[in-house]
Amino acid sequence: MEHSSPQRRRSFKIRTRFGAARQWRSRKNPPCDACRRRKTACIIETVPPCRFCQSKGQACKYTNADANEPRYRPRSRDLAESDDPTDSTALDAGGTSPSLLSPELGTEHDTVTLPVSTPSNQPEPVSQSSPAYVLTSPLSDGPTVNTLEDNYNRTAHSIGLAGEQDTDLLAFFRSVITNERDGISADVVQATPGELEATAFPVHFNLLMDEFQPADDLSKSRISDRIEEMAAPHADTLVKLFFKHVHPVYCVVSKVRFLKAYAQDKLKIPASLRGAIYGLASSFWQHDAEVDGALAFDLHKLFESAQSSLQRELHAPNLWAIQACLLLLHERPADNATIETPRTWIFSSRIVACAQMIGLHRDCSTWHLVQEEKKLRNKLWWATYMTDIWSSICHGNPPMIYPTSFTTPLPDINDLAFDEDVPATLHIMVDASNRKLDISTSARFLEMVKLSQILHELIDGYFLDSSYQRTVTAPQHREARLLSIRRDLESWSSMAPNCVTMSYIGNSVFRNNVIAPLNLAYFAVQALLFRALMTVNEFRNFTLFMERITQECLYAFWGGRLDARSQLTLCGNFLIYLFLLAPGPEQVHSAFGPLSSFHSSLQRLREWADDDASLALLRPVALRIDSFFLHAARIMRNGMIGT
Repeated sequence: MEHSSPQRRRSFKIRTRFGAARQWRSRKNPPCDACRRRKTACIIETVPPCRFCQSKGQACKYTNADANEPRYRPRSRDLAESDDPTDSTALDAGGTSPSLLSPELGTEHDTVTLPVSTPSNQPEPVSQSSPAYVLTSPLSDGPTVNTLEDNYNRTAHSIGLAGEQDTDLLAFFRSVITNERDGISADVVQATPGELEATAFPVHFNLLMDEFQPADDLSKSRISDRIEEMAAPHADTLVKLFFKHVHPVYCVVSKVRFLKAYAQDKLKIPASLRGAIYGLASSFWQHDAEVDGALAFDLHKLFESAQSSLQRELHAPNLWAIQACLLLLHERPADNATIETPRTWIFSSRIVACAQMIGLHRDCSTWHLVQEEKKLRNKLWWATYMTDIWSSICHGNPPMIYPTSFTTPLPDINDLAFDEDVPATLHIMVDASNRKLDISTSARFLEMVKLSQILHELIDGYFLDSSYQRTVTAPQHREARLLSIRRDLESWSSMAPNCVTMSYIGNSVFRNNVIAPLNLAYFAVQALLFRALMTVNEFRNFTLFMERITQECLYAFWGGRLDARSQLTLCGNFLIYLFLLAPGPEQVHSAFGPLSSFHSSLQRLREWADDDASLALLRPVALRIDSFFLHAARIMRNGMIGT
């Protein structure tokens, strides 16, 4: 038997002069003067400047130092005893790296500062005042992370309990991953050390360098330029229209955070999010009296460019990407759409996957993050949750999110209200009506979450294959559970704040615009519940709701949302369902009244509709109702009703 020669081990040669690329903790190359004075690691990716000098915008140079200069490396206890947590000997404004377990140190970890670099061909971080990730020794009691989001050119990915690395082990041993060039490719950061007595486990994230194929980077740059060319010269006006018409109805964008970034350098915001905002806002150009001129770009091409950019951005998902996904889902459908395409459901699954990838499904209340980031993560998870459950009813699919798959707690009204008050320096970017917090916007979001939870319980308990088969053989148990859900729905309706109910509408067009989606969602849940209970009388309020929709309300953003089309179709189908199941002449007459009223409302709204978004909202349900009335006479003549 021949023995193959052992595989030759790869070797790496590191040049031993200043300015050469070197890895963290490398002792073969001397540090620059600034890093030597700070007694911290000096990291050079390819050529000077090093990361610290680049972040400070200063010269990176090396002069011969005394060979006998004492070497000092601060230990974790030095950090714990420091009065100033931002002392330059311990932490750097650009961020630090996690501590490593070094063989020569045994079990006690050094804490070494590793500034977060900004490649020379990339723009500076959005906010220089906000710190990058700040880490201390795994054995110390200090905070380990300030932010998972603002580490420029780095993306944090959640490490779950079933991940390739054990979270308990990571609590005591973490190391960076270096590439063939001895550069740092990935790091591990700790969001919370956990607490064994409280059954709280350690939470860690992989912090990856955003290094992608040059072709992808080039493509993203070209797409970004193309989107701005299409939106010019109206980009600023479109942003104003977005926060005037879309945001009050669907507040998933972090308003002040976006406006600050846009004012500083909008190209730092991912092209997908900019494209989504421009595209959704463009629907209101012809309906807003305060704008002049005409939009020249092709809306389909704009959304196509935004989707193409997002496809590449999802190599490194972050909070910007989640916001872009949530908005792009509401791209206007094709003009000939009669039934929602599978794209809606497939796209929703991508949103859920991205949210889980960056850990939005995990309770971050005990993490060492700035409060603003905790609140944004919480809100975006629940926006993802609502997207999942409402998208699922487009085709009756089981939701991808289930109760035991997440621990993110419900937000409170104050959490949702953050980042809504626009500072005076940014007032010019938004309409006067959108500069201050409107608490009703936060209230509607929260009530929509609660309503979505009731819908989720209804689907889980009755409209899944397994639950249907289980309950159909136990009708008393099924009815008891449905009645319990009905009580929950009635309780929600009676206890909802006045600012989210139909009684709040009055004669205000704006209120009608923002109230409509929540009330339509309520009737959709009611329709599903009544479909199981076969009840008609209480659903008459839905036809009243349809009668009160004004022409101005028809043009609001809610009409362009995919869930509005599904909800309206579901309600229309339920009216047909009740009519067809009427057991006798009296019940037939009773069921025909709401159906006829709904049909009349649809005809009135279709006469008003003069834009593609309004037609897209009405067309699917209108075709169903028209088709039913076309065939109803034949059905009745054949005696298929009431028999």
